[in-house]
Amino acid sequence: MKQLTITHVVVASLTAVILLVALDRAGELRGPRPGYVPLAKIAPAVVDPDKGKPPPHNDTVADLPDGKGRDTVFYACAACHGVAIIKAQGLTRDLWDASLDLMVSRHHMVPMKPEERTEVLDYLVEQFPPRRKGRSSENPFLK
Repeated sequence: MKQLTITHVVVASLTAVILLVALDRAGELRGPRPGYVPLAKIAPAVVDPDKGKPPPHNDTVADLPDGKGRDTVFYACAACHGVAIIKAQGLTRDLWDASLDLMVSRHHMVPMKPEERTEVLDYLVEQFPPRRKGRSSENPFLK
C-alpha cells in the first residue's frame, strides 16, 4: 500500500475546496435565494399604449358656454383633453393663438383651416379672456 505524503493530502484538500466553491457558485449547494427569480421566469414588460395620454373625459358640447364657434372649439380641442383645461385658461388672443401653435407643433394636433382658426380664436377670446387685470401703480395700502 502506498503511503500518503503531505503533498497528496494538500492536493486532495485543495481539490475538494475548489470543487465545493465551484458547486456553491453554481448554486448547487444551497436553495434559491429569497426574492430571486431566474431570468427565464421573468415575464416581458407590458407596454401601456395609453401611457402619457390624458385621462378620458365625458364632456359634451354643452359643457362649453354658448356662443358662435362653440362646436368648432369642442371638436378641435376636446378630442385630446377635457373642457376643464380650456375653461381654466383665460388668455389673450395672442396667447390663445400661441397655444394653438403649440398644440399643432408639440402635441400633433391637426392644423385648422384659417377660417376655423379665426372662429376658434374669436370664441376663446370672448368666452375665456384674461381674468386678472394688470397691476395698477397705486398701492392700496397707502390709501
